[in-house]
Amino acid sequence: MASLLFTCPKTNQRAPTGIETDVQSLSISRKETLKVNCPRCGEVHEISVRETYINGALSDATDRLRRVV
Repeated sequence: MASLLFTCPKTNQRAPTGIETDVQSLSISRKETLKVNCPRCGEVHEISVRETYINGALSDATDRLRRVV
């Protein structure tokens, strides 16, 4: 399991949702919306699961692309 993150729409900073998940569970719930208490700005955001990402997934993908190029 890994931390599910989102980008705060107010501060544009990476923030945790407080949810631990895996890729398979995340893909099943792609159409859902989350209400998240944002630790960056203190507001509650409605975030589409499609706008979230798993901690480490972006850097792993970037590393793989760099090796190909």
